[in-house]
Amino acid sequence: MRKTKRILSVFLLVIMVVASLSACGGKNEDESSANLEDVASNSPEATKAPEATTEPEATPTPEPIRDLGGINIIVGDWWTTDGPADPKTQKEADTLAYREKLQEDHNFTLTQTNLSSYNEYKEIFLTSTMAGAPEADIFIMDAGFVPEPMKQGLLYPLNDLPSFGNFEDKKWNKGISEAYSQNGKVYAFSEEGYVAGLGVFWNKRIFEEAGLESDLLYDLQAKGEWTWDKFAELAKLLTKDNNNDGVTDIYGIATWQREIVKAAVFSNGSDYVRFNEDTGRYENNQMHDDVLAAIELAVDLYKAGTIAPQPEGAVYTYFVDTFATSQAAMCPAEWYRNTSFQNMEDDWGFVFFPVGPGPNAKMQTMFYSNPRVMPANLNPGRADDVAFAYSAWVSDVPGYEEDDSLVEYYSVTRDARVVDETIRPMLDGQGKYSLLYMVQGLSFRHGANEDNGGLGELSAIEIAEAASAIYESIINDFYEE
Repeated sequence: MRKTKRILSVFLLVIMVVASLSACGGKNEDESSANLEDVASNSPEATKAPEATTEPEATPTPEPIRDLGGINIIVGDWWTTDGPADPKTQKEADTLAYREKLQEDHNFTLTQTNLSSYNEYKEIFLTSTMAGAPEADIFIMDAGFVPEPMKQGLLYPLNDLPSFGNFEDKKWNKGISEAYSQNGKVYAFSEEGYVAGLGVFWNKRIFEEAGLESDLLYDLQAKGEWTWDKFAELAKLLTKDNNNDGVTDIYGIATWQREIVKAAVFSNGSDYVRFNEDTGRYENNQMHDDVLAAIELAVDLYKAGTIAPQPEGAVYTYFVDTFATSQAAMCPAEWYRNTSFQNMEDDWGFVFFPVGPGPNAKMQTMFYSNPRVMPANLNPGRADDVAFAYSAWVSDVPGYEEDDSLVEYYSVTRDARVVDETIRPMLDGQGKYSLLYMVQGLSFRHGANEDNGGLGELSAIEIAEAASAIYESIINDFYEE
């Protein structure tokens, strides 16, 4: 009986629930869904811990823009004229805008200004720095101006400044920072790129008339066969007395005597001066075997009659006219001499000076540049602010990161191989800076005996001995002052 009553009670309860749901039929669908969600949230399944989800990575907080406190940075030189020039190209306009924004963002001003004439410039650096009030934060120097202040300890050790980053960035000229390093410290730098330097021009018509391929020197260079021996062989072959009157009509080589010796020294992997880390001094290197071999090459070529002699009363640039008028087949010279060959009727090419036989020999040019230095007595904090500002100042302007420096070279050459196979590697740094510039008063002319008759008067060993005596005297005086 109790069982029957219990069943009846459950049955009545079901009828009541059904009736209640029917009475709620006027409620909207959203409310019903909400009630179902409430029920679901109280279900045993809903009380389980949620599955692990990947947290979004936190956005790094950007570094605050470096505020240089309104400092005015002076970069000194001896040539800048008053006032910035109006931009002539879109790149110049964009560079100007980029630098104006840099100054605004980082709260500084930077001005490049003429401090004095060239002849007074080194003295301005010395006197103002020694007085504790340098005229500029960065001085752009002629290479010959650097030895004296370096010797006196007046140059800032630049790799101590974090903002220069030890000059690892590609915008810095690695050759400059290496050449001006002593005992682990860097004393000069430059953002100026490498420039095309010493090489050999040649006349393609004269080569063809001698039965040679017009592009022979490119091919020899490409195959690694452009050597001193090949150079001497060609110089002899190309020297001609066309009418057999005993007078040379075409010389194998036209060159400035010091230039061919200099080119040979560097292509033989050597230099006129070396640095002694034990003594901290630059020393004479004229008597080194690799330098002697370079002088001997030039002397032998001259005495064999393959180098055009300097006419009596002519200036030293006679060799430029000799080559430009097709009186010589080859012309070892600096690349900038190409301006004298633009109107030549004959086509010409340009390669590296041939590689020598020395153990450190390599096909390379010699560079020259105006290094930048900072006074040693700058406050370290200011010095690093200057380094930061200048590094940003000379960085690539956004949108101009691609190198367009080769365009100019293509426009002044007779064939693309000049640029692709010679100029390009030179600009990429295939060369070195001479340590000769590290001692005031030294000159390349002594290695060619220019003051006493040139290459035809003495033997190679006699020229080297005479040059050594001069170098030793100049170096000793430099360090005793």
